[in-house]
Amino acid sequence: MSKLHHVLFVGMGGLGCPAARALVLAMGSELALTILDDDVVDETNLHRQVLFEDGDVGRAKADTAAARLSALGDVEVHARRERFEPSTARARLDGVDLVVEGADNFATKFLVADACALARVPVVHAGAVGWNGWALATDPRALPHAPCLRCVFEDVPGGDVPTCADVGVLGAVVGVLGALQAKLARALLRGDDAWLGRVLHYRALEGRLRSANVRARAGCPLDHPHDLDLRPERYAPSCAF
Repeated sequence: MSKLHHVLFVGMGGLGCPAARALVLAMGSELALTILDDDVVDETNLHRQVLFEDGDVGRAKADTAAARLSALGDVEVHARRERFEPSTARARLDGVDLVVEGADNFATKFLVADACALARVPVVHAGAVGWNGWALATDPRALPHAPCLRCVFEDVPGGDVPTCADVGVLGAVVGVLGALQAKLARALLRGDDAWLGRVLHYRALEGRLRSANVRARAGCPLDHPHDLDLRPERYAPSCAF
């Protein structure tokens, strides 16, 4: 029997729901999933978080999503009602082959990038706000150093940064980005590194998907991740743990 690919989903919201559904339908029994989310389903989530229904309001997202994904086919799914945090990040990546990151804040996105660089685990990032979104596949094992989240965005932004919680996000936008995450995740799990170093930009109003090549940034701290210290204050500007 072939080895299962262990995929960790950080966040089961507007990005995580369609990404997980698409990946399970594409790979099914090849996967073992762990879902990390400490939130409960809210009525305002339903237009974009496609694994949940009206009757799920108030239920834990991790448990509910795990049940829905398990019903899609022969796939092993584990739920953890918790956040991805500095104190437990290294432990949560133990035995993980790939992370699909769908967090709704920059603090968690950068924490995932840093922790995965330390653990040498590939990540598929994505973000969306309003009518636009982006996706990026990274792999800290790639040589020479492949572009990572810090090569593109550098660091957690300070001050007020618009998020989907502030200005909203269209359900169709996160649906497209989630599907792209599933595509990138499947490619990395199959050993296809052609998508590394490319940021995918989606503009819904223009009906446009654009791929932009990016280079590894000179002096990027993830070049030497062993120097990183996952202190909570490093990720505090946009989200306090």
